[in-house]
Amino acid sequence: MSTEYLEIRNCPKCSDGHRYKLNVTRSCVMKMLTMSDINEMPRQVRFTRFFTCPTRNEEFQANIIMTDTSGNRIKNVTVEGIANDNERG
Repeated sequence: MSTEYLEIRNCPKCSDGHRYKLNVTRSCVMKMLTMSDINEMPRQVRFTRFFTCPTRNEEFQANIIMTDTSGNRIKNVTVEGIANDNERG
């Protein structure tokens, strides 16, 4: 599991910007490399998750589009909450 950060610049509940901490679970896929694997383009994966506006304490739903490859597939994304100001990412 890795920690990634997402910035929502225009919250649908309060119009402010918020930075969220996400836990992303990826699975490493072991395989033999072929010429088609070398030229493979990363793919876009869409997840729908619920976020909480810290200003109004109301939930809203948003779509997240993330990138993965055949060797590093995204299995799950969990919203941990608002990121602290001192967290980098």
